[in-house]
Amino acid sequence: MSSSVSTTMGGVVVVTHVHPTPQSAEPKRPVGIQKFSRGWPMALGTIQIIIGLMTLLFGIVMAINANTLGVFSGFFVWGALIYIAAGSLTVAAGKSLNRCRVIAALVLCVIAAVAACIATILYSLDASGILYFPCYDYNHDYSWHNSCYTYKVFSLIVVLN
Repeated sequence: MSSSVSTTMGGVVVVTHVHPTPQSAEPKRPVGIQKFSRGWPMALGTIQIIIGLMTLLFGIVMAINANTLGVFSGFFVWGALIYIAAGSLTVAAGKSLNRCRVIAALVLCVIAAVAACIATILYSLDASGILYFPCYDYNHDYSWHNSCYTYKVFSLIVVLN
C-alpha cells in the first residue's frame, strides 16, 4: 500500500509518495556474487563431487595392478579430495551466497583446475609410454589379457575421463 502526503509551504505544494518494499524482494548483492549465482553453482559443485568420486574409484582400480606415474603420485587420493572439497564448498556457497564462502569456493575451484592440469599431464605421460614402468605378469599367462594391456586400457580411461 502506497501512501501520499502533500504539504503546502510558501505557495508550493509538495507531494510525497511512499512505496513500501515488497516482502519477497531479495536484498541487493554485490556484482561478483550476482555473477556467481548466475553461473549455476549447484550444478558445478555436484559435477565436481561426481568427478572426485570417479577419480577415486578409477584410481583404486588402477592401484591394484599397475606401476604408473599416476598411482605413484597419489593423485587419485589427493586430487579426488580437492575435487570433493571444491564441489562441497561450491554447493554450500550456492545455497547461502555468503561473500566469504563464495570467495573460498572460487579459490578452491582454481586449485582444482590446477590439479586437473597436473593430472592430465601425469596420465598423458602414462598413456604415451614416455616414462616407461615395466609391466610384470606374475601369472606367466601369455594370453592377450596380461597386466600391461590392462594398464594401458585403464590409463586411457582415466585420460579420456
